[in-house]
Amino acid sequence: MADVSITAVALGRWQTNCVVVSDHAARRAFVVDPGEGGAEHVPPLLERLDVEVEAILLTHGHLDHLWAVPALAEALDVPVHLHPADRFLWDNPADIHGVPPERAVAVLRDNYGLDWAPPTERLVDVADADRLTVAGFAMTVDHAPGHTPGSVAFRLHHVAGADVHVAVGGQRVAGDEVLLAGDFLFAGSIGRTDFPRGSMDEMNASLRRHLPALASDTVVVAGHGPETTIGHELATNPFVLRALAGA
Repeated sequence: MADVSITAVALGRWQTNCVVVSDHAARRAFVVDPGEGGAEHVPPLLERLDVEVEAILLTHGHLDHLWAVPALAEALDVPVHLHPADRFLWDNPADIHGVPPERAVAVLRDNYGLDWAPPTERLVDVADADRLTVAGFAMTVDHAPGHTPGSVAFRLHHVAGADVHVAVGGQRVAGDEVLLAGDFLFAGSIGRTDFPRGSMDEMNASLRRHLPALASDTVVVAGHGPETTIGHELATNPFVLRALAGA
């Protein structure tokens, strides 16, 4: 599938992978998790890829993943897909630090220089097992709570042969499916569960529920760090092995 590419660039102080999934023949694309600096870095990337974005998808609501969403959603005039269980972080990204809603705008401005005014009218809810078609790509939503209550992974279907390039990792040719995992699963690790409303029990349940059902050649594009495969993580990831052993 030479006309399809999955390109991840690491953005901002947290080096969050912002992913652009592109159909070059149709010049269509969607963006996943445009973090800090996304408003400046994503448009030139889209120009280089020669695609037009049709939606922004969020794997969860932490600030390092949604920082640039308000600016990009307005500039690109696109909807934003988010699980409703993370709506509290969309409304108040400073909740992760225990900041109450009435102080959030001031704290985000003073601490990060960010004027937070999210375009809530653009939100589209996603739910577990939803079958979506975005920019011509078929995918399934896998709700995977643990890192946050509304964490999801987007499982792309029928992308065999697509070029997968992760700036902080390497380059692979995709199998039939690619998992856009956010902070659910990393190469050799998993997302933290010690933030407010995180849960190790829920994370372990999510790992047990979703990972064994995936093909071993499924490429995983995580929210941070290099790409990996499901087979490699099932064989070597200590957090995954521990979760599966407790099934």
